[in-house]
Amino acid sequence: MRTQKCYAVKPNINEFLDIARRTYTEIVDDIAGMIAQLAEKYNLPLKTSFSSVRGFFIQMNADCSTLPNGQLPSEFTKYFFIHNLPTQNNPMNVLIL
Repeated sequence: MRTQKCYAVKPNINEFLDIARRTYTEIVDDIAGMIAQLAEKYNLPLKTSFSSVRGFFIQMNADCSTLPNGQLPSEFTKYFFIHNLPTQNNPMNVLIL
């Protein structure tokens, strides 16, 4: 929804809106890039997520057995596990804030 509001006005109508839109896009791309680097560094299935309550956060669907020593690396300081009804494709949801 936030992105939709950002692009609701056509380009070249307001110079400041164009700058803000470009800056927002670059920040979102930077966030996605940082999460991709973390995913590659730790070999984890991380993905970028956004909610109006949390803002941007990292989400991972994984089984604890796939984590090294059953824990997330120490770089991830705030996280919690959401235990859904486990399925083969979604055994558990991990939110990393």
